[in-house]
Amino acid sequence: MTETRTVLITGCSSGIGLAAAVKFARGGDMVIATMRDLDRAGSLRQGLADAGVSADIRVLDVSDDAGTASGLEAVLADHGGIDVVISNAGIGIDGTTEELSVDDFRALFETNVLGAVRLIHGVMPVWRSRPGGRFIAVSSVSGAIGQPFNDAYCMSKFALEGLLESFAPVAAQFGVHVSLVEPGPVSGVFVDKSRGPQQQSSDGPYAEPRGRFQAVQDSAFDAAQTNDEIAQLLWDVAAVDEPMLRYQTSELVEKMVGLKFKDMSGQRVLGMTSRWI
Repeated sequence: MTETRTVLITGCSSGIGLAAAVKFARGGDMVIATMRDLDRAGSLRQGLADAGVSADIRVLDVSDDAGTASGLEAVLADHGGIDVVISNAGIGIDGTTEELSVDDFRALFETNVLGAVRLIHGVMPVWRSRPGGRFIAVSSVSGAIGQPFNDAYCMSKFALEGLLESFAPVAAQFGVHVSLVEPGPVSGVFVDKSRGPQQQSSDGPYAEPRGRFQAVQDSAFDAAQTNDEIAQLLWDVAAVDEPMLRYQTSELVEKMVGLKFKDMSGQRVLGMTSRWI
């Protein structure tokens, strides 16, 4: 890759995406910071200004086929290429399967999984002709450990992990590196958005276990990592010569993911998650 990289990041209106856009821009990269709605770009603009850096801020809705394709075409035309893609855009919703509609599941899949597919479709033809691209997706500990009342979100992150684990060796044949970054709890507005949009019944059949899990979840977020910490790891992954497939962002996440891969029957994981409710 060139010394000054062209880095496209999705989901930059807040949270990890915003922090990553500022981090890469401060590092001297040409950052294309994208989001679904430019009306929500105020925090990003302020963060860039505070850091004394700039970025090319653009609309990119990864849940839209035509919009993603045309948006990437415009970036490639204007910048001559893309060296690094950080697939960060994501949405979440709380609820166990019975409470969620099929449309709820579909919405998460469209953004969290097919969003990455659409990005790959847009950049891989260029990377095959000019090897050296890097595709880094923000996954989650939820891509390894199924968690109560996070059925749809875990589904989407499990699927993302399967997609990129399958794609990685093929991409490598063309000099393209694929990596997954797996955070645990991260402070920021995504935490609040993930608890909606629906208000679950306080006296329904799932009320008691939901309350117990909410207490566990709140305790975990009391010790959440910062967006800047995750952005630093994304920077490190983009810089290393031979990146790995998976990176965990904390010792806690390493232990949880390690437990999953060692637990052939799944009983140890279920024993852990059952205690949460």
